Amino acid sequence: MGKPYAEELSRLDETYAWAIRAPLEALSVAVRAAAAHPLIAVGSGGSYTSAQFAASVHRQFTSGAAAAMTPLEAVSTPQNLRGSAVMMLTAGGKNPDVIGAYRRLVRREPRRLIILCASTGSPLAEIASEYPQVDFVDFRTPTGKDGFLATNSLVASAVLVLRAYATATGADHQLPPSLDALLGNHSPPPGDGGITGDMRSFWGRPTILVLYGPATHAAAVDLESKFSEAALGAIQLADYRNFAHGRHHWLAKRGEESGVLALVTEEDRELADSLLALLPKKVPRLEIQVPGWGVHACLAALARVIMVAGKAGEVRGIDPGDPGVPSFGRRIYHLRAFGAVDAGLHGLPAREAAAIERKSGATVSTLVARGQLDGWRDAYRRFVERASAAAFAGVIFDYDGTLCDERHRFDPLPGRVAEQLERLLLAGAIVGIATGRGKSVKEALRAAVDRRHWRRVVVGYYNGGDVALLDDDERPDGSDSVSEPLAPVAEAFRRDPVLSALATLALRRPQITIEPRTRGLEVEQLWGIAGRLLCQLGAAGVTAVRSGHSIDVVAPGVCKRAVSEQVARLASRGQDAPVLCIGDRGLWPGNDSMLLTGPYSLSADEVSPDPDSCWNLAEPGSRGPGATLGYLACLKSTRSGLRFRLR
Repeated sequence: MGKPYAEELSRLDETYAWAIRAPLEALSVAVRAAAAHPLIAVGSGGSYTSAQFAASVHRQFTSGAAAAMTPLEAVSTPQNLRGSAVMMLTAGGKNPDVIGAYRRLVRREPRRLIILCASTGSPLAEIASEYPQVDFVDFRTPTGKDGFLATNSLVASAVLVLRAYATATGADHQLPPSLDALLGNHSPPPGDGGITGDMRSFWGRPTILVLYGPATHAAAVDLESKFSEAALGAIQLADYRNFAHGRHHWLAKRGEESGVLALVTEEDRELADSLLALLPKKVPRLEIQVPGWGVHACLAALARVIMVAGKAGEVRGIDPGDPGVPSFGRRIYHLRAFGAVDAGLHGLPAREAAAIERKSGATVSTLVARGQLDGWRDAYRRFVERASAAAFAGVIFDYDGTLCDERHRFDPLPGRVAEQLERLLLAGAIVGIATGRGKSVKEALRAAVDRRHWRRVVVGYYNGGDVALLDDDERPDGSDSVSEPLAPVAEAFRRDPVLSALATLALRRPQITIEPRTRGLEVEQLWGIAGRLLCQLGAAGVTAVRSGHSIDVVAPGVCKRAVSEQVARLASRGQDAPVLCIGDRGLWPGNDSMLLTGPYSLSADEVSPDPDSCWNLAEPGSRGPGATLGYLACLKSTRSGLRFRLR
């Protein structure tokens, strides 16, 4: 038996009060990383409303594109997801659609993948733990398990998403302290306190046309979902202008069996009043007044329609919280719509298909349609054959995003990564580290690598501007002054009122590091400001590169490839010995773009468009340190050197 809907409604105040105060650090960090990308919000059933709400919030706070999709739509879209963020929303984290869709979507490698689950200890949580780059956030409301329509989970998810976006983008947005205040206690929900007379006549109509504006789209979707899932009646949806394009014919021919429900905010009141005044008088209507603006109105409208569904259920003699589920419905629900994860596309092994899609920026299906797949397959084979034929004297790694997750870059080096570095050093290989950081990386490496190997570890601090062995106690030079070529650049950066207000500057001899002051500011925004200043200065030879968290402006001649030269010199076979380079930002202006231009270069994430270098050969869905560990597992020690054997 499901929980009675009236009981669900009685706990909404408690749920709202919990959600506006609940901790959301993990979710806001995840949202901040996703904010710079287009968003696909994914949900099924009642969670599709959450997806619509999340898409609205994303558009409002980031001014970026966002769309809601069902799991089937999301896994079937031909869109290349590698440049997008995906947010999956689920009440229980156990239905076959969300699990099946997750297994496929994670292998399509969206730029960010966020899961918000209104249940702890779910099957989805266990599956998602296999991929460290997935941002999995779960919670449990104090109101306990929901009824059939999961109303409390919906309200909690919506509030948490709204708060996370406001926090992540630095927006000054405060939610009202109570659900009553959100709804505007001066105007209680329509029908509250009982429905009589005309209202009973309204709910007696078998078909309801729901009209909505931009802020109330998610609420309209939720009302349709609740009416359909609880069999309360048939609903048609249209925004105020789309209704004018032929949908009014329904009322002309079926007005006797229809009613019109309008969701009205301050933003669309004038349009709504004008439209409703022109409808036939015989058609009953119900206006739901929604206080507030934008996402505030969006949230208030959701709460309104949850209550409206309860009143409709009372009149129609159906409890929306426990409508009963037919046996054939249970069988349909448990269908395995997605089946097993496919091994590849168009006859390609899964790893090859993923590598080609990363490199080309198009799906395999798109490449087939363009007649370009064979060319990319040839380039892939040439690269793999060349890497497999080489005997490497050493390996050079980027640090942040390659050996460690950028989110945990100041933590100790992961144990599995440290073990693999130790294995390479014991095999006689030279290990190089090329990083934009300084002393903090030296300390982390010394803690992870046995002291006897320090003389075989070359570290290129400050993007190769200060190269030294790990056993050198005097390096890097951490003095807070820049070299002569960077002096006018540093001065211009300090004097610029916009850049100095938005970012901090760290000065070192070979480079200037720019980092956002606030959480809501993305590196992308700073890149434009710094680029403008550099163009105005015309500083000869000074270049700039980016990571996920900062911009490094480096002096002439500074490049991570300086590490390659030192590693080759240390190798017993001299400077001609091939060296394998592994990074994660191979696409210019990424800070590994120069390091990964050589013939023996692998990316753990972003790749360049060059078909002869910088391929990402990781398993589908693997990224960052996980991808690097996969590469390291493919490196075998032989008498002639390290051999790369792709599994």
